[in-house]
Amino acid sequence: MRPWPQRLRRLGAVLALLLLPSTGLAQDCAGEGAAFPSIYAEASLFRDALRAADAVTPSAPLTGVTVPHHLLAPHLIAEGLKAATGTPYERILLVFPDHFRGTGRPFATTLRDIETVFGTVPTDRAAAAALIGASPDLVDGASCLFGRDHGLQALLPFVRALFPDMPVLPVAVSVRSRRGDWHAMAAILAPFAGEGTLVVQSTDFSHFLPHHEARIRDQQTLNVLAAGELDRIAALSQPGHADSIGALVVQETLQRRRGAVRLVVANENGQEYDARPVAETTSYMVVLYGRFPDDMPGPEWPRSQVVYLAGDTSFGRAMQEMLLHEAAAEAIAEAVLSRTAGRPMLVNLEGVILPNVPASLDDMTLAMPAELALPWLKRLNVVAAGLANNHALDLGEAGLTETRQALDGAGIAHAGQGGVLPLAGLDIVALSDVGQNGTRDHDLVTPQLLDRLPDRPASRPLVGFVHWGSEYATAPGRRERELAQDLSRRAFAALVGGHSHVASTKLEALSGGDTLLAHSLGNFIFDQSAERASGALLEIRSFAQGTFFARLVPLPNLFETGRRAVQQPGPKFSR
Repeated sequence: MRPWPQRLRRLGAVLALLLLPSTGLAQDCAGEGAAFPSIYAEASLFRDALRAADAVTPSAPLTGVTVPHHLLAPHLIAEGLKAATGTPYERILLVFPDHFRGTGRPFATTLRDIETVFGTVPTDRAAAAALIGASPDLVDGASCLFGRDHGLQALLPFVRALFPDMPVLPVAVSVRSRRGDWHAMAAILAPFAGEGTLVVQSTDFSHFLPHHEARIRDQQTLNVLAAGELDRIAALSQPGHADSIGALVVQETLQRRRGAVRLVVANENGQEYDARPVAETTSYMVVLYGRFPDDMPGPEWPRSQVVYLAGDTSFGRAMQEMLLHEAAAEAIAEAVLSRTAGRPMLVNLEGVILPNVPASLDDMTLAMPAELALPWLKRLNVVAAGLANNHALDLGEAGLTETRQALDGAGIAHAGQGGVLPLAGLDIVALSDVGQNGTRDHDLVTPQLLDRLPDRPASRPLVGFVHWGSEYATAPGRRERELAQDLSRRAFAALVGGHSHVASTKLEALSGGDTLLAHSLGNFIFDQSAERASGALLEIRSFAQGTFFARLVPLPNLFETGRRAVQQPGPKFSR
């Protein structure tokens, strides 16, 4: 791992802080047993970043946080660590990369305290001694790297200011360590990473790439993290994706032991801080870990936007009657808004919006009254609707025209087959591979259709909102797999499916993370019971550099939520 070569123009003074002259280990270790000195002499950079950082406290306690260590992004360090201050801790476990190969073993720790510009940070000596004693071949206890590595030293002033007198267990991860070492170390660290411990991972992400390439690597990392597959995380490249895959795997392994999941709230690149092109950039992320409840919306975070994608939606049939009950309506609205915090939403609108719905329609023809559907779409802050599905033409072209006019009148954007919806920094393409209800048309997403998609800037991720597959399928079939790979080759960064009425329970990273797959969001507002159907939202947080992080938010069955609220049974419909 090379020392950081970032060309600083906006913060030229920081370069002198980061690229310190190598003074030699003998000098770094002078005064054995005494505290390591701080490599930073000026407190203003840290103080200013702390003062400017917004205090964002998630509604659930944090078990861990990942922040950068380059002081080009001190705001991200301050914001990430501030988010953890709402929870009392007994110890901080700080895992960071050994940038300058200061140890010959896979890991290193120290028994010595460390000075900062805000005072001394005490080392958890008992925990450090236990690590060294548990595996002396794995853990170096005599390295002097703690007196010179910015992966640790750049974070400690923030730690000292926000968690005064909190003992820290510092663990350096060698660039030469391998996956077997990471898992062995995580097992040794587990007793010191339980309740009462905040695990802080000090990691910078894509390195040494121009911004357009760094953005691709960042999205791959974000998609792999969203899918949460440890094998895929361990297979990321170093330093192309991150400067310490070992630190990332240790963090993920420890968090899984605690039942915690990740939530990426920030992703920035050094190029964003410089008006002139930079040949070699570094990317940064802030990742929060915790046992987040299903109904917790992602926290507001500076310089990011959040939008939700929802599945099959229809306000007709038995759902129409249900929503006329005030108790049912309140319960359903609360179940949704508690998860979205009223943020913008895109739904797959199944059926036709009409001023008057004929009473003679059969159950397989989906139509909904405008006086019910439009206020509900507004109530849930639905700002866009996908009309690429097998029910958009249930009443022919005339019904589709009525639907479009109704949505236009309500100020709700919409798109049919191949249409593009710009939303929260994303370009969302409505696609249907399934033909009109009652026909056997299929395989409608063709190369010719995709060739007609408009050109778009690379800084706007492309998301496919795809109606595909078979009803009640819990996994993608052969056709969906083939189509997903084709769309991935066409630079779709995410594919979000519908039509099955059954929601996926996990996300999948395709092609090394090029594309994130949510096979199905199932039902949103739809009159099917939990016996056959389920639903989820996809929360997408987009970042200014042109990347995003997504997570599945499980929904209760909203039809049964309403039914329980009015305590009356209702019919079960299927298509």
